[in-house]
Amino acid sequence: MIKIDSDDQDEFLEVYMLHLPSEESFEFEYVSRDDWNNLSDPCPECSGTEFDHIRYEGGHYGHHENTVIQRNDYWDQKGSLYTVCRSCDEVLYKSLAYDVLEAEKTGAFDEFLDLDSEE
Repeated sequence: MIKIDSDDQDEFLEVYMLHLPSEESFEFEYVSRDDWNNLSDPCPECSGTEFDHIRYEGGHYGHHENTVIQRNDYWDQKGSLYTVCRSCDEVLYKSLAYDVLEAEKTGAFDEFLDLDSEE
């Protein structure tokens, strides 16, 4: 892990490297800023108030009268994956899971995850 602090000490970045047996490497970043807490706060760089925001949500699902429903009385899980300011493109929050999803989407893990290949 490499910890890099920006000049103003407000941005926090952690970089993780995944090294595969094939000698291929993937970099995953976690970004969290001390000067920005949530979508209610303006961007600390430009005071913008519009963001591109990706989140995950999951929960317990069941059936009620032949309709699938989410049972939020049992269990649910939600959280942020990525937030960037629309005005200045500053990354305000980035989960490690975001890079994992991007790598899967672009096919970066395809060779590594190919369970049918012969060794």
